[in-house]
Amino acid sequence: MPSLSPQTHPSAFILMMALAALGLVLAIPHMPGEMPWRIHALLILGFNALSCAVALKRAAEDPDERVGWRLVALGCAIAMTGNLLWTFLPHGLLTGGFSRWILSACTPLAGLAMGLGLLRWPWRAHEGSGWAHVLGSAVFCLSILLLPWVQGLWTPFMEGQPLMRVLGVTMLSRLVLVGGIAAYLAAEDPRRLRGPVGWMTLYSCLVFIQMAFIARGPHRLDVITSSPWLGLTPLISAIFFMVPACRRPVEAPPAEGELPPLLPTFLLHLPFLVSTGLLVFQVMAGASPKPWVMGTFLVLTAALVGRQFMLQVQLAGSHRNLEARVRARTADLERMQDVALLNERLNAVVVLGAGLVHDLNKGLGSILNAAEVLRMELARRMKVSDFAVEAIIDAVERSATLSSRVMDFSKRLQEEGEVRDLRRELAALEGLLRLLVPGGVRLLLHPGQEPAPVRIHSEDLKQILVNLITNARDAMPAGGTIRVAVGKLEGTGETFLDVEDTGTGLEGGVRERMFDPFFTTKEPGKASGLGLSSVRILLDKAQGRVEVSSELGVGTRFRLLFPGAAHAA
Repeated sequence: MPSLSPQTHPSAFILMMALAALGLVLAIPHMPGEMPWRIHALLILGFNALSCAVALKRAAEDPDERVGWRLVALGCAIAMTGNLLWTFLPHGLLTGGFSRWILSACTPLAGLAMGLGLLRWPWRAHEGSGWAHVLGSAVFCLSILLLPWVQGLWTPFMEGQPLMRVLGVTMLSRLVLVGGIAAYLAAEDPRRLRGPVGWMTLYSCLVFIQMAFIARGPHRLDVITSSPWLGLTPLISAIFFMVPACRRPVEAPPAEGELPPLLPTFLLHLPFLVSTGLLVFQVMAGASPKPWVMGTFLVLTAALVGRQFMLQVQLAGSHRNLEARVRARTADLERMQDVALLNERLNAVVVLGAGLVHDLNKGLGSILNAAEVLRMELARRMKVSDFAVEAIIDAVERSATLSSRVMDFSKRLQEEGEVRDLRRELAALEGLLRLLVPGGVRLLLHPGQEPAPVRIHSEDLKQILVNLITNARDAMPAGGTIRVAVGKLEGTGETFLDVEDTGTGLEGGVRERMFDPFFTTKEPGKASGLGLSSVRILLDKAQGRVEVSSELGVGTRFRLLFPGAAHAA
């Protein structure tokens, strides 16, 4: 049978401590002398010792949370010193100067160590904004300090006997430091309430309630040390023990649901709003706030304004960094775009090279045949025929023209785009485009009758046409017709260039993604997926656009639209 422990059965453990607290509350009025106070002090001492040991164990088990847990353990050890003094020293010695000084210092130092431990845990929201979080924690701590002062809850402690003032100052300081920081961390991300921060926040709330009810009695230490409200100590100490005993990590996992975007902001400003509202209500009721109350409120306001200022500075820095990163990323994308276009141009050169080799082979065959005729005539001492010489010259010139076209296409154009007549450009590119189509595909060119001025780089236009003709050719493996037409739209005055094939057509899903970079329907290794992407890029560069219409089994038409003559000129 498994043993009952807070790690394996936290609900049962807390319920057991709650029942013990209820029994102690009922029994305290019947206990003699200072026995309730002794029980209270011994319970706190014992749970502090247990919490210190478990916190050190967690520090050894989790390297990321090690520093935070060690500081929590240090706070528990310092608090134990104060517990020992309260428990075993007589009241006469406690009122002495040295003992009283140590007693007054132990609990605030314990709270400071624990508060620093909470801040040193690995929080996601703390990256790069340390001062803003320190000021945010200060806002919560000062709000917790201000609330009981505004309501007069701590007045009996401050106006009572010396030991009562020591008790009030020490408990309030620990409550402010630990409770304020825990509440701030919980307000940043309420999902953290499921872990150690939640237990620390609950512990601070219960201590606040306990001290507030104890302070409502007479201003005498003997009344406080026998107050029935000391009976809550088993439950409160057990909840404090759950801070290290809880097995959940200190930071809430990101997968635990999304927070409403305005909830953390509202919670972070709630303590200031509540404190301000109570103070204003008190002034409107005719009461005059104490000087230390107004001083605390002014410091609280300064901390809130300072935090907002730090957040503004942080936001401005993040904005500058984001702009710099966007500029750098834009420059990288532009370089990548240039590389992609160059890659597509080289791919087109390879495609043209295949057609060039075919036509060069025919030219070389013509040269070889003419050379054979010349050799035979020379061997027979016959008159050299002009036909053979002219055939060689013509074949060499045609081969040189073909190779120069491919070389011109492979060059990177640097000059600005000029206004060109699309009809003349199409006619000049006819020989180049015919290199792309096999024997079973017909290429029909319809340059039109009217001038068709467009502003575009000559090499950009070549690359666009090569890509579109290549795609049209690949869409007709069994042969077909490619029609290229130039004209002007009557309504808008735009110049259009149609590239239409009688191929297989495009499916809806392909039409939606056809211009995406690296998207292709061809087999791996046969296409880069940059052809149509580069067409869109080059059209955008020329302030043009493209419209696509396709029907399965019928064919596809790409219509390139360029601005009218007035805009182009």
